[in-house]
Amino acid sequence: MDADDHPVEVVLKEARRFMVPLYQRKYQWGDNRLEPFWDDVSAKAAEVLDGESKFEHYMGALILSPVEEGSQIARTPRVQVVDGQQRLTTFQIFLAALREVARDHDLEDLMGHINGYLFNEPKNKDKDPLTRFKLTPTPSDRDIFHDIIEMSYEDVTHKHRSLFYGQRVPKNTSFPAFRAYHLFCTWIEEFAFHGPEEDSELDLEGESKTGGEYEVELEVLEERLEALLSAVLDRLKLVVITLGENDDAQVIFETLNSKGEPLLAMDLVRNNIFHRAEKQDAPVEDLYAKLWDPLDDMWWREPAPNARPRRPRLDHFLAHVLTAETGKKISVRELYAEYRAFAVPKGKPRFDDVEHELKLLERYAPLYETLEGRAEEDPALYWLGRKLAEWQVTTVFPVALQIGGSDLPAPEKMHLAQLIYSFLARRAMCELTTKNLNKVFQSIAEVFLRQGPSVEAFRGYFNQRSGDSTRFPRNDEFQRGILDGNAYSIAPRTRLVDILWELEIASRSHMAESATKPTGLWVEHVLPQTWTDEWPFPDGQTHEIYSDEPDALARRTLVHSLGNLTLLTGGLNISSGNSGFTVKKEKFEEHTGLFLNKWFAKKDQWTEAEIRERGERLAAMAAQTWIDLE
Repeated sequence: MDADDHPVEVVLKEARRFMVPLYQRKYQWGDNRLEPFWDDVSAKAAEVLDGESKFEHYMGALILSPVEEGSQIARTPRVQVVDGQQRLTTFQIFLAALREVARDHDLEDLMGHINGYLFNEPKNKDKDPLTRFKLTPTPSDRDIFHDIIEMSYEDVTHKHRSLFYGQRVPKNTSFPAFRAYHLFCTWIEEFAFHGPEEDSELDLEGESKTGGEYEVELEVLEERLEALLSAVLDRLKLVVITLGENDDAQVIFETLNSKGEPLLAMDLVRNNIFHRAEKQDAPVEDLYAKLWDPLDDMWWREPAPNARPRRPRLDHFLAHVLTAETGKKISVRELYAEYRAFAVPKGKPRFDDVEHELKLLERYAPLYETLEGRAEEDPALYWLGRKLAEWQVTTVFPVALQIGGSDLPAPEKMHLAQLIYSFLARRAMCELTTKNLNKVFQSIAEVFLRQGPSVEAFRGYFNQRSGDSTRFPRNDEFQRGILDGNAYSIAPRTRLVDILWELEIASRSHMAESATKPTGLWVEHVLPQTWTDEWPFPDGQTHEIYSDEPDALARRTLVHSLGNLTLLTGGLNISSGNSGFTVKKEKFEEHTGLFLNKWFAKKDQWTEAEIRERGERLAAMAAQTWIDLE
């Protein structure tokens, strides 16, 4: 038996036919495996685009057993895939999807390059027509897999139209490989048009490839697709185990696929720490009981909410601590390597002893628990953590840990927490991108590491940045975003609900009863998105929703602005529907006690003028709720 690690390119480049044995199960990877796979690939592609890639990423093992056929001259060698056929098939499906997005944009050189990893060049003595395919799956998957590899996107979707439900391939499809293909096409296309977006949710519903919605230069698009290809081929590695003629393939397969729990990154980190503690003759058992055992609680092993990639809380906690301590970007996917490089940089230990190293984690742990709502170590962090949970943002955590662990007075900590929240909310309402948040807060962590956390340092960082990807919107831009922006596009919807609830609080008088946010609130368009003749235009005329009339065009923009949105319970939202304003006003008066909705009781009509008037009032309240940088 021979074992070695190789980049995926080395595995697939060689002229070789991978044969999946008949006894192997058919392709089974579902969304729970495809999402982490895509997270790994897109993260490495982002590193390629940024010109940084500290660590290669291991994707598991591939066990091969050569098929002896006497002389291999003029015949393509065959190997049996004893284990690893699921991930090998996934690589092939991904490359096919990448090729099809390249085809959409006439990138023929890129297509040809990718095909070299999907097809063999048959030799003189190759008789089997399937030899041209790098991979031959089990018979149950073979036809549809080879269609994906050989046919264009349009042809394969037309041929297998029966697998669709509407415009998507459902999760319960009998051919998971086909769903994987459509998901990859969708995700790759999104990446090509928008670039890396670490905090965005993956599209698991609208899987069909639809074409880009935004303009992007062809050179940029090609660079992003090439980055994905480079990530897969060069940055991802497989441990390839090639069996000898005396090795029992089935025994090895069963041994590697036993029911034992795999080691997680945090287990590897723990083992590394205490291995070094033993070498230092430290009291290992005492250190473990006092400083590590609390981190072995099951809460820490649960997946971190709102964080990607999907990993245990402890993994993300360690990554946030490393960023807070170094000011550098830390990859949770290579956490073990990152931690080793942190604890023993260039072979020289960072800490005098392991006890000091563990006490660092002990100091940060309750702060992280506070951000997650498990503890209340610091009021500012607890408040900020609840807001970040509503916004499903965790890239702020390293900066939050720095603030919580500082000696700042409580009012300044709260001021910083409010500024962070304002930065997120203002950018959302100004329709500015969220895809660079990880870089922004990693850079702030670097500033805080040098200067110490403070409002002054926070202001100084943003006063030097005016670009769309990083700036802190000031009041004039903020007001324009509220009046004219598409607030309804803010996603996920919990963010918009949070914005409107903050405005509900701001709408209350000082004599009003305090109220907690009800569960199940929906966002309602007062003037409906699909208006009817009950909603005439100011001149009394009516226009179809998609009319090119100037009034209709203006309304389609204004209808999604914050001035036309409010909060209702789900039942009242459905009941109100597209009713005319008189009916809606009566329902609001009878069924909702929110101050946001008292506005409508004083109105006899709801037109563009009223939307603008309410928008201006909300903009004034918003400027007080989400504080300015100064």
